Amino acid sequence: MTAIRFNIMDVLGFTFLFHLGVSLLLLVLLVPVFLLVYPVLSWSRKVWIRFVKWKYPNVVVVEENSIRTILDQLRNHGIYTLLIQGRSIAEGIGGHLGYLTSSRRFLRAGLSTRWGLYVWRDLDYFSLNNHLVNSPCFFRGRPITESNIQDYVSDLTSKFFSPEQPPWQVHVINCFLRGEECQVCLVRVHHLLLRQERLALADFLPLKYATESWTCQEPESPFTNLYVEPSALPKLYQKLTESFSNYWNEFLCDNDPNERPEILKKQIGVFQCAKIGVIVLVFSLKELTRQCRKGERSSIFDVFSILQREAFKRNFGFVVVYRSVLMSINPLEIFYGAFLWFWYLAVTFTLKTPIRILRELRALKSRHKHCYPDTLTSMLWYYLPLVLQAGIEVLSITWIGIKAPKMILQELFLKHPQANRLQTTSPCGRKVVAWSEEIQLEVLQNIANMTGATEAEILLAATVDALKKYFQISGVRIPNDVLATGKFIRQRAIFMQNHEARGILCLALPTKTPLFENDLVEILQVIQKNVREARSKQRAIYAITAMEASCGLISSCFPSLLLKVMLNQLTRRYSLSLTHVNGDFLVEGVDAVMYWRPPQGNCNMSITLHRYGTGVRLGVMGDALIGPEHSVITRTFPKSVESLAYAVGVPRTPSRNLIPSPASPSTSPGH
Repeated sequence: MTAIRFNIMDVLGFTFLFHLGVSLLLLVLLVPVFLLVYPVLSWSRKVWIRFVKWKYPNVVVVEENSIRTILDQLRNHGIYTLLIQGRSIAEGIGGHLGYLTSSRRFLRAGLSTRWGLYVWRDLDYFSLNNHLVNSPCFFRGRPITESNIQDYVSDLTSKFFSPEQPPWQVHVINCFLRGEECQVCLVRVHHLLLRQERLALADFLPLKYATESWTCQEPESPFTNLYVEPSALPKLYQKLTESFSNYWNEFLCDNDPNERPEILKKQIGVFQCAKIGVIVLVFSLKELTRQCRKGERSSIFDVFSILQREAFKRNFGFVVVYRSVLMSINPLEIFYGAFLWFWYLAVTFTLKTPIRILRELRALKSRHKHCYPDTLTSMLWYYLPLVLQAGIEVLSITWIGIKAPKMILQELFLKHPQANRLQTTSPCGRKVVAWSEEIQLEVLQNIANMTGATEAEILLAATVDALKKYFQISGVRIPNDVLATGKFIRQRAIFMQNHEARGILCLALPTKTPLFENDLVEILQVIQKNVREARSKQRAIYAITAMEASCGLISSCFPSLLLKVMLNQLTRRYSLSLTHVNGDFLVEGVDAVMYWRPPQGNCNMSITLHRYGTGVRLGVMGDALIGPEHSVITRTFPKSVESLAYAVGVPRTPSRNLIPSPASPSTSPGH
């Protein structure tokens, strides 16, 4: 795990001044433009949404915006795909989907666009039979077996959803594998449906999860843990919030007329009146915040109405304020208040102060300073290290923020100027898939022991070798580097909805190396170097993309048209989308899993390195026009791992699966 590091020498050196100058220049140029443009764009989008709602009152407008929504094209929607093979996993699937569709409105609604916005519209007729499809046991006149199941699955994924039906489908494939009848389930769901209904792909199947298989350990991946999340700042915030909450509750108990009605039964002074006014103001602000979260509009008249209502609850009005002012300027009351104040000081200095000093001395001598919670020593003992650690974290985050503008421009636009595209023709939008034979983790661990590389870096090296074979077969010029965006997904996130925000890492996969052209060991070494550099320089990119995934930071701050142009240009450069799925999460009755995250924009191909159980498979999803050459990647991948193992001296081990498994066919699509 790579920690956020802050070196004081960075502040004293030229590097800090250079990064600070670039950041300040960009701030001076961009902040005024942003402050001017953002309110206009935000208001314009709200007006546009209201216009669409007014024009089409019978639809539900999708108000949320995201990067995937911006990149969506007419015939290139983001369809997440999951393939699961197991024992009796389809039993009771009809009842499960019936219950799921009855409790989720958008599973029964059609998805379309109106004036550039996604809308959900209720359908006159919905039938579960259109979405739960029991596939026949034959494909193109032949029984579905391990020799042609990839052809059949790829044929299913290449079909568009009907615009008159909800954008999801579950196929139950009855096939013969290793001579036995088996069921394989294919789940395809539109990304917006998953986001709106907060579903995971496996929620469409009646699966049983063993809670003892849940692990909290973070899996190893180059696409995660670029920095340690701040620990002192949240802890300090939580502690201060708790302390403030305690003080506020005490303040309410002593000064709120709702808690103590006897306060207003006698004359009060200006100070007590001010305390009640603060309480009225705070509760009014809380009510306004609640209304804003619900999306309710509040005018200036509503604000005065809320203030009046909160004051009325406490019998706090102009008469009370007027009488408190008169009482405070009364000479007798001033004399009485001064006498009470001097009496309080006398008691404090003569009685309380010696006792407090004694407790402070005892706290200083004691090893268990938490036993004296009301002393200054105990408070400093707890807060001072926490504040110092939080200050270091603030400086570290500030340093990353200062370096961010230059690093983002350099990594995204200036490095690797040559264009590399995995497809030279315009895409048609239909997607085909393929997957490789299973690679045992034991082989990867042996290679890792010999080379010092991580399992993910070994898989990336084998992927590069498979891509080179694809370039040769398809007749595309082999670039020096294949630029890819990598994202990590925990295994459990596929089966259960989770809220972990993961960022994206930009990585250059070398197809040509300085010394030897086709040496897998050198490719692995260059990948290790590129991964280290990317992890050290792209923390800002990772953090920004993670915040976009969690709260829509980018899509809410910039105009959609500008983002679409920029993202289309970026996906033209980074034309490969990598997904690393890892983690120990075994599901009862599931033997094999393959997950595909769809490429969008000008990204031509998506590759998944999916670990499940004791094996890893490579999955490819690409535009239908690149098929059937895309299956070259999945066929070459196991051979590349074997070649790398042989090159580093790992002894050959006999295959555990002599007969290809359902996810490991001997014949790939199109062959």
